[in-house]
Amino acid sequence: MLIKMKQNRGFTLVELMIVVAIIGILAAVAVPYYQKYIQKSRLTSLLWPGVHIIQSNVSSYYSLSGTFPTTNAEVTQLVADADTTYFAVGFANTALTFTLNKEGNGTNPLHALSGQDLVASVVVNGDGVVSGWSYSGSLASSMGLQGIQ
Repeated sequence: MLIKMKQNRGFTLVELMIVVAIIGILAAVAVPYYQKYIQKSRLTSLLWPGVHIIQSNVSSYYSLSGTFPTTNAEVTQLVADADTTYFAVGFANTALTFTLNKEGNGTNPLHALSGQDLVASVVVNGDGVVSGWSYSGSLASSMGLQGIQ
């Protein structure tokens, strides 16, 4: 007795369309998260080293003098050590404002975030010691950096 085996003909067009649709949905969800991840990694390597140097200099200045810098000459000295290639720095009262540059649209690795700003405000505890920094601004909200760090 011979049993006739069912012939396999491969996948149907409907099955292939379902697979393509599933891959499309996964890609639509994954790509924005991946782009945000890339932007955060670029911020980590290009912005944060300069930000931390300037914050450390401001904290040291406050520790030594008991006041925050008020003149442009004092602020310029505190910013001089940092690599400010991709951002501009402003200082008012007890807050530093880092604004990402808009130049070099194709060559600037942070061009997708250009024009956004990060405002770092000094947090001083009751003993008059700098205990941290509070972040706000458009860059802080888009990258999830808001609050005291």
